[in-house]
Amino acid sequence: MESRSAASNPFTPGFGNLPRVFAGRKGEFADLRVMVDRLAAGIHEPPRLVTGDRGIGKTTLLLEFETEQNEAGRWVVRGAATPGGTVIARLAAQLAEVLDRRGVAGRLSGAALGGIRRLSGVEIGPRGLAAESATPPATSPADRAGELARLLIEAAHLAREGGTVLLVLVDEAQNIDRATVGDLFSAVQEAQTQVVIEVDRRSGARLRHSLPIGVVVAGLPGLVAHLSAAGSTFGERSKPVELGVFDDADLREGLRAFATAGGGVFDADALELVMEASGGYPYFLHVVGSHVWNAGTGSVVTRADAEAGIAAASAYLDAFYEERLRGLGERQRQYLDAAARLDPADRTPGRIAEQLGTSSRRLASTWQSLVGRHGLLRSAGGDGRLAFELPGLDAYLRRSPR
Repeated sequence: MESRSAASNPFTPGFGNLPRVFAGRKGEFADLRVMVDRLAAGIHEPPRLVTGDRGIGKTTLLLEFETEQNEAGRWVVRGAATPGGTVIARLAAQLAEVLDRRGVAGRLSGAALGGIRRLSGVEIGPRGLAAESATPPATSPADRAGELARLLIEAAHLAREGGTVLLVLVDEAQNIDRATVGDLFSAVQEAQTQVVIEVDRRSGARLRHSLPIGVVVAGLPGLVAHLSAAGSTFGERSKPVELGVFDDADLREGLRAFATAGGGVFDADALELVMEASGGYPYFLHVVGSHVWNAGTGSVVTRADAEAGIAAASAYLDAFYEERLRGLGERQRQYLDAAARLDPADRTPGRIAEQLGTSSRRLASTWQSLVGRHGLLRSAGGDGRLAFELPGLDAYLRRSPR
């Protein structure tokens, strides 16, 4: 075991990192594993739509799931959507690599091989995968959905014959442009509705087996609205997986596991202080945990270490809050300031409107944008209350008057 030092610091502040220790999210992982097991048995499973705020762990969940399923022999392709990028080309290129690596690319039809070339610019020839074809990838949205659907269907049939499952993972889906949304999810829907019919030898019954193709799409909380605005019903046909902050049990488990990996242990007081300072928010946990770890050198992380580290981390958390607030309109910022001044039990659109001297009807678009577009507020239950999505943001707004 390593001794505690800055070099052995087990915390990794940042976005999209695969942490040294993966803890928590047991329920979400159990659901994804059940999805894969049912697909392997020929049973249809709806796509998973993973949503959550920045820093909540969506990318980490996908990366950990990808690693686990690759080790289990599944065929996994993953693409992150970027503004102005072509996620379909990335997925097609990755699928070509997977099929080539598994030695089955040569069994694709000529149409599917041509589709890979037209979608991604990647060529599969007699000697296997070529880095790039002489023909640039097609950009016309008119042909992409059909090309991709054919490719997914043939790949899923090959996966079934090989006794495995094809998994398609898409991250940062809020960045997919409207035309690509239609093409991508139309192809996914077409592939997932395909069946293989077999006759049961004992009963003579005709059994319908779904193709073993699973889809997990991740994005910010406004993703469903984005998909709907693009005319896609993908959000309606998917099973929602909403990632929130860690509960206390997951936090304790995670902190203890991190400490062990780094060659140390948290004492009881330090553990509680770090839990409270992070608010269960994964990104904050790594920022606070990293500073607390570096605040001392003994094998035991003490209360004094925690207090010093939390103080050092506060500037980083404040910078994170300010970055999230940048770009808000004046009325939106006023709305958040008014909400922060209210007791959490009183944070309703009506009470916030009273603070601003107007009606909740006039502010409906303001709070809706703060919930759906910016992900700074969320519904806190069926009684109309609103809550801050980011732990500690209300306290930051109260101590940072403009």
